[in-house]
Amino acid sequence: MPLYTAITEHGCVSDETKARLAAEITRIHASVMNVPKNFVRVVFLSYPQKSGFTAGEAAPTAALNCVLRSGHTVEEKADLLKQLWSAFQEMTGIATDQLVISLQEIPPSNAMEMGKIMQAVSHE
Repeated sequence: MPLYTAITEHGCVSDETKARLAAEITRIHASVMNVPKNFVRVVFLSYPQKSGFTAGEAAPTAALNCVLRSGHTVEEKADLLKQLWSAFQEMTGIATDQLVISLQEIPPSNAMEMGKIMQAVSHE
C-alpha cells in the first residue's frame, strides 16, 4: 500500500539512479514498517527545467511523498524519514535546501491492495 512519488526536475536523476533509489526506498520501507517488499510502490515524475521553485526563486527542488496506512508509531515514522532522506540525498546529490520528504497517512479502510481492503497496522 505505501505509494511513493518522487518528483524531480527533468534530467536531474538518471534512469540507473531511479532504479537504485526505488530498490533502496523499498528496502527501507519494508524493513522499518515490517511489510512485504511487494506492497511498496515507487513512481518517478519529472517537471520541465526552470519550472521548480524554492522561496519564490527558480531551483531544482525535489520532493518524495509517501501515502501509507495510518497506525505506525512516531518512532517508526521518524526512522523512516531519516533513512529516506539520507538515501535520497546520497543517491541524487540534491541539496539539503532543495529536498522535502513527507508522509501522508490514510485509514487502512481507505485503501486496497491486491484486491483486498487493507487491514489495520499490527505492532506484534
